[in-house]
Amino acid sequence: MEQQRTILISNVEASKMIGMQSVSGLNKLRERDKTFPKPITTSDARCARLRFDPAEIEQWIANKKAARDQQANNQ
Repeated sequence: MEQQRTILISNVEASKMIGMQSVSGLNKLRERDKTFPKPITTSDARCARLRFDPAEIEQWIANKKAARDQQANNQ
């Protein structure tokens, strides 16, 4: 069975996935919404770039949609 590869994406690409215009918007969202996926550092260096797993971001979006739909059904 072939193992699926995970490609990590940058802050800019993660921002675009959720419709943000800038990385600063993504950073504000991460501070405000603790359910947003945690970034992955690719090294132990202090200046290591942060990367995100796009599958985790897609799951976060799906969870937000489900919560929205659940709330709409309860009203």
